[in-house]
Amino acid sequence: MILKIILFGALIYFLYKAFGGEFKLPQKKDKKADEDGDTLVECSKCGVFITKKEAIFKAGKYYCDECA
Repeated sequence: MILKIILFGALIYFLYKAFGGEFKLPQKKDKKADEDGDTLVECSKCGVFITKKEAIFKAGKYYCDECA
């Protein structure tokens, strides 16, 4: 009986590996990585895309230098 369980487990393992199975847990996103300034945002007034670093954040919206 125990031999059947071991063989069944080995069969499941080899089938899992044969189909490229890889188990990875979801990774948490770093808030620092999201706020690094390389992310593009759209100016709420004129629609120009600028980096977060260059954008001006006012009243919950992003603006370029000219529109602010």
